[in-house]
This record gives sequence, C-alpha cells and structure tokens, in this order.
Amino acid sequence: MGNDIVYRLAHTEIAGLQWLPQKTSELKVLSLHGWLDNAASFSNLSPYLMDYTHIAVDHAGHGLSKHRPIGSFYHLWDYVLDVVSILNQSSQPCWLIGHSMGGSVAMLVAAIVPDKVRGLIVLDSMGPVVSSPADRVVTLQRAVQKMVKHRPDHNTKYQTQDDMVLARMNGFTSLSKSAAKLLVERGSKQTSEGDWTWRHDGKLSFPSPYRMDEASVEAFLQGIKCPSLVLMAKEGIYTEGDDIVSSRAAQFSWLKLKWLEGNHHFHLEPDTVSAVAAEVQYFIDQN
Repeated sequence: MGNDIVYRLAHTEIAGLQWLPQKTSELKVLSLHGWLDNAASFSNLSPYLMDYTHIAVDHAGHGLSKHRPIGSFYHLWDYVLDVVSILNQSSQPCWLIGHSMGGSVAMLVAAIVPDKVRGLIVLDSMGPVVSSPADRVVTLQRAVQKMVKHRPDHNTKYQTQDDMVLARMNGFTSLSKSAAKLLVERGSKQTSEGDWTWRHDGKLSFPSPYRMDEASVEAFLQGIKCPSLVLMAKEGIYTEGDDIVSSRAAQFSWLKLKWLEGNHHFHLEPDTVSAVAAEVQYFIDQN
C-alpha cells in the first residue's frame, strides 16, 4: 500500500495514496477511480508503475476525502475542478489514468487543460453517461426529491468488515474477494457502537440532476489532443456497447483502443492486472 497524501485545495481537501519510484523520475501519473471506489482501486496496478511517481486520489465524498456540503450534488464537473486544482499545484504535465467514472473525469480534464495532461489512459470507460433534452425535467425532479429527503445519519450498518466485503463483491459490478477487500479496507469505518459503515457520502447514490447529451460529449472528446489509450474489459460494462465505443472512439484525434480479458475492475483483479499494466507501461514508455 502507498503512503497517504492530502491535497489542501481552496474549496476542499482531497486525500490519496502515493507510490514513489525506485529511481528518480520526472514522470508523474495521477489515477482517478470509479464511482463508489477509492484510491485503493489502483493498489494492484501500482507495483507495475514503479518507474514513475504514481498518485491515486480519493474523489470528493469517497475514501478519506472530504464530503461535499449538505445540499450539494456530485457533478462530473465538480470532480474536474478538484483534479485541475491538483494539477495546478505542479508546473509539470502528468499522465492521467481514469477508471470508469474516473475515466470520464479524466477525459474532461484532458480536453480543458491540455497543457497539464501529457497523456490519457482510460480503463473500461468511454465517457459520461448521456440523456436527451426531453429527459431533463424528470431527471432533475428525481434528483431534487432525493436531496430534500436526505438524512446524513441514515447509513447502512454491518456487523463486520467481512460482511461489507461480501456486499461489495455482489455490488453494481462483481468483484473477487481480494479485490473487494482492498476497496472495503479504505472505504469503511467502525462506529462507536462497534459495527461498521461506509465512509463514502450517501449522496453519491442519488441520481445525477443533469446529464450531457451525446453532442456535448463528442465535443469534449474532439478537444482531447494528447496521446490517448483506452483499454476496454471484455466482461466489463460495455459488453453490449460496441456501437457507443466505436462512435466515441472516432472522435479522438489520437487514440489506441484495445479490448482485454477481465471484468470491469480488470486493473484491480489479481488475474488480469498484469495484462492491463503491460499495456499501460508500453504506452507511457512509447509516448
């Protein structure tokens, strides 16, 4: 496991894990995890990246990072502000690795601050989820109804961390026990009563109040000018999404796209992480 690190930004504090290279290197890699994950998502990938300074952040509301204030949503562009603020603390551009939701954030960041992003690597993601303008009234209505009913102290409690591991293994996407354990260890806390609960902000489960349309996403993808690698998982969340993957891939000016064996967390699973790491290492070294 890496060393804990905290970024004190003007508007919040973002925690993360840092792995330093065995030899001095100017190359920096910043990794962004997916929805309801945390920086430990990159714990099994990091040993393969020891030629670079590697930092994985906990997005706001996840892991050890601060939650957004009561009444605040978690928009993609809020995460973009966090990441750009972190990048602005260094004069050097860095490589961005983004998994799932983190991949969407990384794409938006690469488009709006090209001078800060040396290259982009996206893991089982092809950009933000979209909706049509006709859906936006209902979407906002549902999100606001959830927010006004929110009670911060109503958290699901578990008797043991093992119970949480089991729940995470059978969550939105399936995970092996060893992969789930890494995420749970960083993403859970023990209460004063002795039971366990999640660290992440309960508001993260609320529906998004606003989603871009496809034309907007394509405009951001067309704005990405750095070398870009997209690795898709054959048993991931785009198994039935060949059309969206192909159409969005065509919007990049500089893209290598490859499908690899594994599930949505193929960068974390012990059986598939080495293949993902080999592609990541080769792409960084060649560019």
